Amino acid sequence: MTTAPPDRETLWQEAFDLLIRRQNAPDNPVTLRLIAEWRARSPVHDGIWREALELHALTGRAVGAAGRIPQPPARRIGRRAVLAGGVALAAGVAGFALIPRLTAGMRTDVAAITMVDLPGGGRATIGPLTAVTLTAAGADLREGLACFEPAGTAPFTVTSGGLSLRSEAGPAVFDLAVEGALRVVSVERGGVRLSGPGGTAVCAAGERLVIDGSRGVVARSRLAPGQFAAWREGRLVVEGEPVAAVLARIARWYDGRIVLLDDDLGAMPISGVYTTSDPEAAARAVIRPYGGRLRRIGSWAMVIDRT
Repeated sequence: MTTAPPDRETLWQEAFDLLIRRQNAPDNPVTLRLIAEWRARSPVHDGIWREALELHALTGRAVGAAGRIPQPPARRIGRRAVLAGGVALAAGVAGFALIPRLTAGMRTDVAAITMVDLPGGGRATIGPLTAVTLTAAGADLREGLACFEPAGTAPFTVTSGGLSLRSEAGPAVFDLAVEGALRVVSVERGGVRLSGPGGTAVCAAGERLVIDGSRGVVARSRLAPGQFAAWREGRLVVEGEPVAAVLARIARWYDGRIVLLDDDLGAMPISGVYTTSDPEAAARAVIRPYGGRLRRIGSWAMVIDRT
């Protein structure tokens, strides 16, 4: 009877466990022997060890300081981890995480777009790596993308952190994107009233609002034809958003991790249209205007900094 080999996620966990042991005691002969024996088990073990070393060379401070280790990508959302302090997307603060909160009622997978019926009538389109709870009167969007089309004229309320969106002016069709502290609201039909720590605002049909969690509305623009919730057709339409937030959105279509090492780059504003079918090409297009550099690590990570 043969034993199935460990999956790559298990091997990554073992490799980083050994890496942390070596950091804590670099000259310990027992640790060095364990590493040598582990690498010798198979070419896969040795390859994963080499990739772990390469990632550690780029983000080693985070591994030691955070006391946690980066997880390899997984098909299920609940296993995708963010390493505080380095292996994540950040712009000024480490607010652009790549993992939805696990308390949400519904969680979607990488690159998955799902259409669901709303409990009170109507429908919603839920984007990749999105965490949302649906109720008869509205929804709570923790992280990700969702387009809401509630039926009837009754007010429909969507909450996200400290922000509340309430439909008005009859039947409404609106879209909400949540990346850390950033919210982007777009309205196709009707109108939406927003209230939160930064005050109140109204987003009318054909408008897009970019909202910072603490400062309120930071940008208002008009939607061109075909731009509303274009992510449903594989296009990300961005207007004046931080690079880090856009990379976090692209990462929802990438079965791996995007590592941004330059907070200043992450804070720069970017506008454009990016195709989700090729996340690497999209990420390169986002960082190109600011001299960004993208490097691949194995088949599961893209590391971004500036030359």
